[in-house]
Amino acid sequence: MYLAKFFHRPPGDDDRELLLIPGTDPMVLGIYMDEKRETPRDDFLREEFSDIATAVAAFRRHAAGLVADGFVETEHVKYTLRHLLPDVRPKPDWQKGLDELMLAALSAPLDELAKYLAVLERTPAAQQPLYLWLAAHHGYAAGADNFKTIQLAEQARTAIRAHRTAKTQHYAWSIAESDLEARALEVLSSAQLRARNPQAALLAIDEAYRVSPSQDRGVQRATILCEHFPERQEEAFDAAYSWSRFGGYEEIMALPAYADYVARRKHKPKSDRGWRWKAKQPAREEDLRQAEVELGVGLPDDYRKFLATYGHTELWVRLPEKSGELCFYRPTELATQRSNLFDFIAIGEQDHDKVDDYFREEYGVAARDLVPVAEPAQESRSLVINLGPGERFGWCFHWDHDGSWELENPTPSFDAAIKALTGGIERRDTSMLSFLGVYID
Repeated sequence: MYLAKFFHRPPGDDDRELLLIPGTDPMVLGIYMDEKRETPRDDFLREEFSDIATAVAAFRRHAAGLVADGFVETEHVKYTLRHLLPDVRPKPDWQKGLDELMLAALSAPLDELAKYLAVLERTPAAQQPLYLWLAAHHGYAAGADNFKTIQLAEQARTAIRAHRTAKTQHYAWSIAESDLEARALEVLSSAQLRARNPQAALLAIDEAYRVSPSQDRGVQRATILCEHFPERQEEAFDAAYSWSRFGGYEEIMALPAYADYVARRKHKPKSDRGWRWKAKQPAREEDLRQAEVELGVGLPDDYRKFLATYGHTELWVRLPEKSGELCFYRPTELATQRSNLFDFIAIGEQDHDKVDDYFREEYGVAARDLVPVAEPAQESRSLVINLGPGERFGWCFHWDHDGSWELENPTPSFDAAIKALTGGIERRDTSMLSFLGVYID
């Protein structure tokens, strides 16, 4: 999470960014907005702290200092910005109020956070997903009415999805939408457990982990599986086996059944194919049609059949010492994923036609026609399919954000791409396994 405030002092372009980076070692940075200067200046501020409360106090103090020096806080929020002009508008008070609420949630006692919530309750801020999540978070932590906590968390999730569908903006400061949605789902899962509804709790944390994977969400999901779904305990053991080095799985690993699982796994024969599918979740026909309307093109027959048969599922890699998952998107997410991918590829190029021209010359496809259909868990990579017209309609490629203008492993169809992946796992092909986030010597 990165929380950024931007400041403009008219006239001229002496613009500043103040950035708070929470975490185990919180940090406050002051950055000059020097994109157009021939010789950019170094950051004007860099402070590290041992606790978040001290970091938040410093962040507030530096923000107030900039205002006292004649700077105006602007409505910009994207922490990667390096140039504000000419679009400089002051941040509305209700958005500043949400910023203060977020800072209080990071650093203040529950009774003080309640005061911030009450101040914003009758303002436009109260309808924002950020407010609804923080209200749900406070309700759960304070042991308040659990039914209301569930309502608030569900309202936060619904509001995010409604804005996404309508392609309208909501104010979430500089918190990524996927992260905000996952945080609301985390609270919803915990509250559903408190309501003794483990099925709803599992659905919520499953969704949270899919939207924005994290170690804590993985632990929460594995714990629910172990405690409430014994028939799916091995899924929890898979997660512990893969991610225990980052902490949180100690109680699961202490179970006697976990030791048996490890012994079985380490003694798998070399002939074991090393992969299997998660339970099928077939897509509904109406969702497939909706996806095709949003994309403006029909899906390739083999990929459409896969969605109708397997749907939102995962390809699991299970080797004696390593694990990985390739997570497939729902059809209703495809249009958003296409936009996100192209925006990332074209982030540094104002002329988007140049991006497409390059991809056509190098790979025979346009970048804006590439649709991510699956991504390896906790890896910034995608299996993408080309939905542009022509002889390469339906071709699949591997894409990695570290080489965003590169496509690898071309295959002439979705079925061929899946066959290449599963075959690579069976052969223990290091390049194919690496794409899946499984690294072997």
